[in-house]
Amino acid sequence: MIADWAPLNKDDSIMRIAQTFEKLRAEKRAAFIPFFAAGDPDLDTTAELIKAAVDAGADIVEIGVPFSDPIADGPVIQAAFYRALEKGFRVDPLFEMVRKLRASGLMAPLVCMVSYTLVYKKTLLSFMKAAKAAGFDGLIIPDLPAGYEGDAAERAVECGLDLVFLIAPTTTSERRDMIAKMSRGFIYYVSITGITGARTVLPEDLAANVSDIKKRTALPVCVGFGISQPEQAAAVSAIADGVIVGSALVKKVEEAGAQKLDGAALVRHVTLLAASLAQSTHGKR
Repeated sequence: MIADWAPLNKDDSIMRIAQTFEKLRAEKRAAFIPFFAAGDPDLDTTAELIKAAVDAGADIVEIGVPFSDPIADGPVIQAAFYRALEKGFRVDPLFEMVRKLRASGLMAPLVCMVSYTLVYKKTLLSFMKAAKAAGFDGLIIPDLPAGYEGDAAERAVECGLDLVFLIAPTTTSERRDMIAKMSRGFIYYVSITGITGARTVLPEDLAANVSDIKKRTALPVCVGFGISQPEQAAAVSAIADGVIVGSALVKKVEEAGAQKLDGAALVRHVTLLAASLAQSTHGKR
């Protein structure tokens, strides 16, 4: 509830995301960041998947908010969003789920990936206040690019949220500089042009692009889109500060449903891959 929100305290200047990357930097490890589609197959299971992923080594968890017109999501995540919406997914119960996770003692940073349409529907400030009150630490709004965000960056700071912006292989040098200055928490590098989805081979220009971004900012650079295998996670963790895996894990949820698995059996089915990805990501650099 919005009424539960309070402005960021002065002593709250170090956020969970920053603390996590500071710890990982000291340990010379990259962050493993799994993505789950909220409400697929239901919010209770989403909560259990998040807790199990953290227990398996996830450092930060990204939660995707289902939307009928996904921006950059491939068929696997689109299908997950569709399943959740068909079952009546709503944003307010998602906030309540996150609130319960925090009440249960979950300390890992949580990042909400959400379309600006859903943010706008609640109004920008109301959505941000509600997200912060629930227990989110950051927002990724892929259809709100830097330079066109209005006062979103200022409102996020006011609410105590990290607003994370994306950089793609095709992003110009000038825009990379601007995004590097505006993003908070970390920079999300989209490793491929196009939509999300597992790929068998990492892009040849990945290392060069990550290096280029790192020259422009002290923020951690995390790589997403296309990473599906432990070997790929290990390769990305050697050059980036974080490895984001979405479609491969969401696919595991779909597989579990097709096998009529639910509850703890579904969570185990998905967590086996999450644990393997976490282990590969956490190799010393």
